[in-house]
Amino acid sequence: MITAPARPSDSIAAEIRLVREQAISRVSEVDLLVAAMRDHIRDLQAERDWLRAELARSNEARALMGASWLHRGQKSNR
Repeated sequence: MITAPARPSDSIAAEIRLVREQAISRVSEVDLLVAAMRDHIRDLQAERDWLRAELARSNEARALMGASWLHRGQKSNR
């Protein structure tokens, strides 16, 4: 009676499991990296928005300081 060798099919199945596990772990790592990058991008966008608002406030304050019409009524008497 001829029997099929059990070892080659076992090694192929083991290799398939190993490849599948490695692929899943790589996908999981990529998913984590993508999530981290998205969080970082949101943080950077929030910081950009805050800096733009701060720049606008600073420009407005500078414009008010340089407005000569504003200082006319605030000068003391001689």
